[in-house]
Amino acid sequence: MRRPYAPLHSPDNSRSPEPRDESMPPPPELQELHAELSRARMTTVKAGGLVTAEIDGNGRLLDLSIDTTRLDPARLRLIEAGIVEAVNEAEDRSADLEARLYDRLFGDDQDFGERPDPASGERS
Repeated sequence: MRRPYAPLHSPDNSRSPEPRDESMPPPPELQELHAELSRARMTTVKAGGLVTAEIDGNGRLLDLSIDTTRLDPARLRLIEAGIVEAVNEAEDRSADLEARLYDRLFGDDQDFGERPDPASGERS
């Protein structure tokens, strides 16, 4: 599952798509959600245990380890593919957590789709 809407970003997260107005702090509920995402950890192991990736709830890769005791040139492609697969799965798990936290904070019936144009006379 990829993120269905723009991800939350903590104030120190450089992935933020737009500059945030720093003069107005986010509401306490949103601050707690940011903190919970920063504390969350998702770890996946792939390629038969050769590759382990850990990310936080914001999708940042925190740790990547490769078991070099079983490394040989013939398995290099498997390891490279395992890295990509592990990071993608960890990111998916982070997106799932973020969606659940959004739902908890804002309700699961929120419509994150496009809103009608007010100039067209349609009601939202």
